[in-house]
Amino acid sequence: MRNFARTLAVAAVLLTLTGCSIFYPNWGATSLPEPVTESETVAPEETPTAEQTDAAPEETPTPEETKEPVVRKEVAVEIIMAVPEPSIGVFTVVAQIPNLSETGGKCIFTYLGNGVTKTMEVKAEPSSDYTQCFPIEFPLKNLPSGNGVVTVSYESEGHFGISAPTSVVIG
Repeated sequence: MRNFARTLAVAAVLLTLTGCSIFYPNWGATSLPEPVTESETVAPEETPTAEQTDAAPEETPTPEETKEPVVRKEVAVEIIMAVPEPSIGVFTVVAQIPNLSETGGKCIFTYLGNGVTKTMEVKAEPSSDYTQCFPIEFPLKNLPSGNGVVTVSYESEGHFGISAPTSVVIG
């Protein structure tokens, strides 16, 4: 009976330690994640002045290369953990995109509850055989108490996807 108890204790410790990598996928991170923001600046078209028109010889226009549109593929997004952590004042969400390892993507957290919608963007980073969202830590004080639903969507140049809704309770 003692051997069984020892074996059970060792198995429990091993399972607990193995679970740490699931709950914190950014094990070697040295700084807090920064929200992803995208901005695009468009340069105004220049109109030739009278001097430029007279001085420049006419050039024959070359046919522009037609780029094939990028066909984005839909991917699965999994929420691994979505829990309020009142001791540190945040709602933590950990999500990943299995079977896809790429850079340049972003994850968008969306919370719907009591008529309120809150969103937050974070970067995504590649791992061995999946892409992981930086841990999403949304301030609890900005979320209404009660039942809510959380989703995480993923966007990159070549992929997109959204998780199944996850029910949560904010206390």
